[in-house]
Amino acid sequence: MNLLTQNIQNKQSVKTSRLGLVLFGMLGLIVVLSSTADAQTLDRIKQSGTIRLGFQSDARPFSYRDGSGNVQGYSMEICRKIANEVQTELGLTKLDINEIPISSAEGFSSIKAGNIDLLCGATAITLTGRQTVSFSMPIFLSGIGALVRSDAPSQLRALLAGEKPKFRPRWRASYANILQQLTYSAHTGTTAAQWLTKRKAEFGIIATIAPVAQYEDGIDMILDHKIDVFFGDRAILLDTALRSPNLDNLIVSPRQFTHEAIALGLARDDEDFRLLVDRVISQLYRSGNITNIYTSYFGVPDESALTLFSWAALPE
Repeated sequence: MNLLTQNIQNKQSVKTSRLGLVLFGMLGLIVVLSSTADAQTLDRIKQSGTIRLGFQSDARPFSYRDGSGNVQGYSMEICRKIANEVQTELGLTKLDINEIPISSAEGFSSIKAGNIDLLCGATAITLTGRQTVSFSMPIFLSGIGALVRSDAPSQLRALLAGEKPKFRPRWRASYANILQQLTYSAHTGTTAAQWLTKRKAEFGIIATIAPVAQYEDGIDMILDHKIDVFFGDRAILLDTALRSPNLDNLIVSPRQFTHEAIALGLARDDEDFRLLVDRVISQLYRSGNITNIYTSYFGVPDESALTLFSWAALPE
């Protein structure tokens, strides 16, 4: 072997070694990234022995604190059933449940940051939301409703109810005129707040929007004549109004302006955990055990609820 050939072989050997190191490093990086991706919700729960349930404290009857400070609600009941299944699935002798209060505005960011494992509240499934988090199968069919004072103008109450206002012969204004120069409100961080802003722009309504942080605040502002209409999840509006000592002064419109599916929130790209969550919900639907949970918070299931339980349940 001459000197030139030997030098060429040496250079090729060095290049091969360097390439091998690069490929080995890339492989190591891939393994690390894969391990990180695999170490998702169920792995974290198994390692920590704790599942973190985020709940919206002002979303009664979906999630709230009762008079004793205990966390209750329809969504929370389902989340606790899921926690029990997680314990069984992971073979844990004990699983601590950490219930963390989360506002509507910070729910998705808390999931994305890994601060909670499951969001239990009145979260509507939306395409925008799916850019940040994943959702379970639906647990409730809801929509946006409106709350007004009982002494609100009859034209406004009729319009919100979807009825044709009974105008006097001299009344020549359009429906949009009825909505002008009023003050509206919605819970910050909810689909109701987004919907209200869009409707105002769509219809060119000259009005004030005063967002609130809690449903009780909206009720108080209605009663104090600070706002004219409060928009929010209709089931929550009904529950909040029914618990108010000023119930006779409040009206929840029978109309539902949107149709939304409520679900539990969880991290994106975590199919193992999502599968477990949906399996628990499906089992509740198929067994009929969901009926007792539903009745505790909403009364006897209506036709829409029974249809959800029947059609949404996934077979094994």
